[in-house]
Amino acid sequence: MNNRPRLHFTSSPFARKNGDKLFEECMKVAAAHDFEFGIQLHNTASEKEIAICAGFGVPLSAHAPLLAEFNINLGKSDISVEMAELDHTAALMRRYGITEAVFHGFRMCDLPTPAFNRNKPYELAMSVGFRPDLAARPDSKLNRNFIGEPEFIERTEILKNNLTLLRQNYPDLTFCIENDFPSHGSANLLASGAIQLQHPLCLDAGHLWITCYLLGNDFLQETAAFANSGRLKMVHLHASPFTNATPFENWRDGHLPLQTDNAMNLPDFVRICRDAGVELFVLEIPSGTADDIHDFAVMWEN
Repeated sequence: MNNRPRLHFTSSPFARKNGDKLFEECMKVAAAHDFEFGIQLHNTASEKEIAICAGFGVPLSAHAPLLAEFNINLGKSDISVEMAELDHTAALMRRYGITEAVFHGFRMCDLPTPAFNRNKPYELAMSVGFRPDLAARPDSKLNRNFIGEPEFIERTEILKNNLTLLRQNYPDLTFCIENDFPSHGSANLLASGAIQLQHPLCLDAGHLWITCYLLGNDFLQETAAFANSGRLKMVHLHASPFTNATPFENWRDGHLPLQTDNAMNLPDFVRICRDAGVELFVLEIPSGTADDIHDFAVMWEN
């Protein structure tokens, strides 16, 4: 059996009514399973939410960028806006003693993307720079398969170089790049592309689930490819209720409690990541409860 994992919970539930009670319940269940409990500050977190979570005194990680006007896209040549946001996030991380962060960093677009779910809802923010030529269908924002096309290859090389710069600029911090939700031209999708970036990775279960549906890949095989790369440092865990029987236009992201009826085979997903030595799991479930910690423990133990 591997060492016990570090289990972080996304920050948003703790800033709501009875958030302190939820925190106490999570701490109790995590301790019962001998997990180190912490909180991941979400990229939508307000200053108040950050202060509340920091006040609990548990380890923190971050979903970058924090308190930002723009999202991060390092798949383009001019990243002055992105570097300013990263500088700001790095300062906040150091202020709160955070050394690990995750971010979405690759979009097929040259315009700065507004930070979503802060001042703008997701669809409105991601509509900036949206390219219908990259969509799976004329009426859809989900991606078609553009992996391997010349522009994708060119932007991947730009991204790789910019990630090298990122590591040089913040040697005391780890910024994992996350596999993207496959819409609006977001492009870090499969293990084959992510691994060649030669950078620490975060694997989001729900994002990979819909990506495999769109591109025709096997979910657990892709999970294993990420996990066995030696670069997977963090996992975002949540349930997605969608299946191959779901109409195309109804597919969305997951981020639902682990008990949600699903076809993902999350126990095997967790096992693959556990056996590859991943230690930091983040329950990215805005409506989550301490039950999700227990449900994760069952997957981890089995």
